[in-house]
Amino acid sequence: MKRLLTFTVLLVMVLGGLALATETRVNTMGDANMIVKDDYNMFAFPSTINYYPRLFAAEFGENETFYLKDGDEYDVYLNKVGANFQFGQKSDKPWVLGLYFDQRYYIPDILYDYVMDKDAGEGGWGTDHRITMLYGRELNGIPFGFIFSYYNAGNKVDNDTIYYDDDYYNYDQSLNRYEFSFGLSPMQKKLDLALKVGFTSWTDEYAYDETVGMVDNSKPSGNMDFALTGRYWMDPMGKYTLVPHAGIEYSKQGIELYEVDEGTNELYEEVTYKYTAFNLGCGLNYDATENVLVVADMGISYEIWKDKYDYPLSDSEPYEPKWTDMMLPYFKVGIDAYAFKWMNVRAGVLAEWYRGKYEPYDSRMSKSSYVYTQTFLGAGFHWGNFILDANIDPDFLSRGPYFISGSNSGYYDDPYDLSSQISLKYMLD
Repeated sequence: MKRLLTFTVLLVMVLGGLALATETRVNTMGDANMIVKDDYNMFAFPSTINYYPRLFAAEFGENETFYLKDGDEYDVYLNKVGANFQFGQKSDKPWVLGLYFDQRYYIPDILYDYVMDKDAGEGGWGTDHRITMLYGRELNGIPFGFIFSYYNAGNKVDNDTIYYDDDYYNYDQSLNRYEFSFGLSPMQKKLDLALKVGFTSWTDEYAYDETVGMVDNSKPSGNMDFALTGRYWMDPMGKYTLVPHAGIEYSKQGIELYEVDEGTNELYEEVTYKYTAFNLGCGLNYDATENVLVVADMGISYEIWKDKYDYPLSDSEPYEPKWTDMMLPYFKVGIDAYAFKWMNVRAGVLAEWYRGKYEPYDSRMSKSSYVYTQTFLGAGFHWGNFILDANIDPDFLSRGPYFISGSNSGYYDDPYDLSSQISLKYMLD
């Protein structure tokens, strides 16, 4: 009875007023998903789904605030719920299928910058997450995994008469996003490899007038993403295990912008965003005791953004600014420690030593240098196969709930939340 009462009180406190997020356990250990074994690994390394064949997971969180052209705001919540199911358990080739659904939007930065403040259509359109499917099995004894994610949304008005009341016209707007991830864990499952590719396309047309008809407002131009990551679990050295890891990522977003001039729809601007990133690091798992895990990670990260603005109707040269960021180095330290039979305590820190450079054009240049440090406090509550992970807000612990302290967060008089992140997980039998 006492355990049930304790659980009820904790659940009410944690769920009562949350700004929730995902991957809670690895986040509260210092953003350590790359060097900690956890079921959330399967979204970074698809082959690891084979290690969690029967799982129900619910992860919630506020992801990002978008500002629309009329000044309104809306929050995008990363509320993901799904499960893994194992089939063919009695055969020599069992396989796993995962189905996950969430409330994410995908909006390319370049489309948000150049189209969503236009008057064509409703504005503020983006893709809704439709489904994420995971598949896993062993191929010749090597764990293999595959992930497919699909995003889609659109608006279309197609009437016989183009205009109504001088401001309502035909238009066609739609956005599609496809993501594919492949993973392998060879070398006695010590090496985890992942390859991810993504493609984005859209339609953006509107009725200019009765004579010209439907014309392009914008077109996509080579929108794709690529990422390759890997990590290696070295043989333990006593209580220590080293985890070297590396990754490379490339992303391109391109848009063509059109305007009607003397009855002809002409391309007047081409914009391209390119992003390239490299990461190299080495993590450490230290099994301090049977129920205490301490982790650390150190590495370097290099990021480059290159934009290009070209005006085909002008004789001017393309404008090509460039941004470069280096984390030289970054540090992560975290702990996951047993406290009670039903609770673990976690804490972590992430310190990134930034060096930035901005080259707008010609010989002009600006540089910056600073350190960005984040700290985390978390707890994991577990009863049998049920697990609840929470990112604890230190302000709540130091000040207490509003009815005790009378103090709020200072943002629109909101009280402090006990938790800023949470994940629910149940290991299916």
